[in-house]
Amino acid sequence: MTEYADIIPEPGERHLIYGTSGSGKSCHVDAEMRYVQHERQDAMQLLLDTKPRFRAETVRGRLPRQRAKADYLYRHWQKGPVIPNSVFVDIRAEHPFRGLWTRPGEIAIMQSGDANDWRRMLLLASRFAKVHVDGRERRLVADEVLDFYGRTTWSIKPDQDVFYLASRAGRERNIGLALGAQRVHGLPPLVRNMASRVTLYHLDEDKDMKYLNANGIPDGVSPKGDFAFRQWRKEKGGIMQLNTFGRLEYPESYLEQLVAA
Repeated sequence: MTEYADIIPEPGERHLIYGTSGSGKSCHVDAEMRYVQHERQDAMQLLLDTKPRFRAETVRGRLPRQRAKADYLYRHWQKGPVIPNSVFVDIRAEHPFRGLWTRPGEIAIMQSGDANDWRRMLLLASRFAKVHVDGRERRLVADEVLDFYGRTTWSIKPDQDVFYLASRAGRERNIGLALGAQRVHGLPPLVRNMASRVTLYHLDEDKDMKYLNANGIPDGVSPKGDFAFRQWRKEKGGIMQLNTFGRLEYPESYLEQLVAA
């Protein structure tokens, strides 16, 4: 029987999570972040939230290491899951990351629904990835990564395509990726090719499966049903092997935070 830990990427892995709206993709991204937060508390996780969907629990206080409640940021939101032990990143601050990741397991969240801000988020994420950090795992997480790419798979800010950079060279620097997307088509081929783990929920268009086929995943159709998924992992020799399939279950207290599809 597969344990939950078996579907969680190890440090430095590049994980792609595909699924249409309401299939369970975003919940998977969320659950994975929380697991790493709890089990690998030294990991520095940076979430790029473009919908935006997630709620930060805190903001920085007057001093960089101080924290205050972030409720006021979301007073006009209908619903959205609160990420425990998370802090909102002010992307316009002079030093937006100062004082962050000083608490065990803290997750930093950059979020905006403005496409102009997405370019700023890419710039900051690139700085996060390029700086030298001794001995600490880093993870870049994006629930809707296709927002950072155009129809031609080119980045909206080509000189700061941090996901491409981390896919190509992140493993050597202990930088992992967890990228969610509603479609397979649209991600740059190198990002797809360099994935070490792929999780698939239901897709609106099964023709997208041909792009997974090209990456060694032979299934012809995507899973059906709420929270039903399949996951493949790249083994030695570069072969994608089915790791597990099943359905994730979440507590009712979490499901009540979600916006109905």
